[in-house]
Amino acid sequence: MRMTRLKGSLSLAVAIPVLALSMTACSGNGGNNEPNATTGNTSNTGQKEADAPKQVTLTFLSAWNGGGASFPQDQVNNPVAKAIREKTGVTLKMESITTSEVEKLNTIFASGTVPDIVNAPYWSTTGGEGQVIKKAALEGQLLDLTPYLDKYPNVKRLVTTGIAKDFAEFDMNSPDLEGKQYIIPTETPDGSIESIHNWNYGLFARGDILKALNVNAADIDTQEELYDLLEKIKNGNFKDISGKPVIPAGTMHNGWDSSQFTKGWTDYNISDFREEDGKLNFWALSKDEEDKMLYMRKLIKDGLFDLEAFSNTDTTAKEKLTTGKLAVFGAQPLLLDLQKTLYKTNPEMQYELLGPMKNKKGEIATQVEKPGRSGFPAIFLSAKIKDPDAALRYLDFVNSEEGRLLAYWGIEGKDYTLVDGKPQWIPDVKKQFDENPDLKRDEGLNFLPGRFIGAFSDTVTWPKTDDQKTQWDKLEESFSVKMPIKIIDKVSASYLEREWPKYQQYRDKINGFDFNTELQKAYFAKSDEEALKILHNAQNKFKDAGVEEMTEFVAQKAAERDDIGY
Repeated sequence: MRMTRLKGSLSLAVAIPVLALSMTACSGNGGNNEPNATTGNTSNTGQKEADAPKQVTLTFLSAWNGGGASFPQDQVNNPVAKAIREKTGVTLKMESITTSEVEKLNTIFASGTVPDIVNAPYWSTTGGEGQVIKKAALEGQLLDLTPYLDKYPNVKRLVTTGIAKDFAEFDMNSPDLEGKQYIIPTETPDGSIESIHNWNYGLFARGDILKALNVNAADIDTQEELYDLLEKIKNGNFKDISGKPVIPAGTMHNGWDSSQFTKGWTDYNISDFREEDGKLNFWALSKDEEDKMLYMRKLIKDGLFDLEAFSNTDTTAKEKLTTGKLAVFGAQPLLLDLQKTLYKTNPEMQYELLGPMKNKKGEIATQVEKPGRSGFPAIFLSAKIKDPDAALRYLDFVNSEEGRLLAYWGIEGKDYTLVDGKPQWIPDVKKQFDENPDLKRDEGLNFLPGRFIGAFSDTVTWPKTDDQKTQWDKLEESFSVKMPIKIIDKVSASYLEREWPKYQQYRDKINGFDFNTELQKAYFAKSDEEALKILHNAQNKFKDAGVEEMTEFVAQKAAERDDIGY
């Protein structure tokens, strides 16, 4: 799982909490859940340097399939963890998953074994992981953070900065939550457009194969050209690094991201609704869904697409990627995995960005964003956590200026120096990290930015000079130049559906229904006729639940406003 690369600046005045012996004795094993039970704000108290913070071990779950790849081998005594412990007294006992995020969340909530700190996907509260998390909050399994926020200003900044205004209103601050705050966003921008991270999703093809076929990557930008390329690859007798036949096209775990292969039917969308022939339509009912499904069927039927793509584990998918077995893959560039594997042993196989692919308007199919982020990785704390101040003290520190420097750059004087107030790697350290990224990971410099830090951008705060950029930084930037983000400063029409009087009935009727699962069944059906029947039955699930009436309601509400986007 790729982590966002973020940055910050130095603050020498980091205060350490006073923890009187009497308070420590009274607090038992980690204190209690009252916000004033312990002092803990490391960033704006005026402590003596001799005072040491209370030592606490907290459990942390990264509820992301494959998220543990960024964990240092020594979780406790790597240099960054030791430095944070000196400031906060907190040691993390970390766990990750290689299975379904929703499944894991359901398991911990059903069993009541919620780790102290959890980071998980939070894309919406009406489905998926976000719905599970919101339900747990309403059931009292998550800690209400509201009484603590004024005490921890850096945490408070995370819940107010870099978040799309409609997502903040309808999801983070849903009326159902009655003004209580349970979620701490991470990987969010700092409030500026420049800080929105470009994930560079696209299709990437092995460069040596393109060269052998005399194909220019930039020329492959339509569905027809993509199909022709994959057919040439199939007939070209190309091999992976073990000498075994390549798979013309595939994805990472669980089909992520097969949608990159059907970009020709996309548009610049920020909602679940589409304007088609002068009428509003729900996305799943669009004729485009038939065309996309039939295209994917053709790729599979003609032997051009990985038959295991939708069932691959993270481990299996990465093995296919890092051995060059996938001639073309759809996802992010995945340079953290490739630079230390395939690109080191077989640099001639370096993947090139196809196109970029064109959308249905003939424009670049690229990342669409609102000025703030709608959905993000998010942290929540267990309602049973014995020392919430310790967890918030940790979060507040790593999101301070000093903490961000530590999280991104390590130890001043050992890993980096400050030049005109900006961090720069010590040359020997940079060389070691460039040659072996695992060294950087084991220093403790990979997992914090992607899962603990938000409302921040490293590239904005610490822009790198060319001599500080690695070849991989430059490669990533070259993708971003070709696929600039499309900004749409509108309120998503999807939020209007929540005002529909029958909305909850609709949600109840489609609860547990997974349209993508039905699509995958259609991909592998015996005939196009059977596949279309599966698709239409899935679409009828939405119709039977009332989606057409809901769409009419949304259209009427949208007509009353001038700030709605589709």
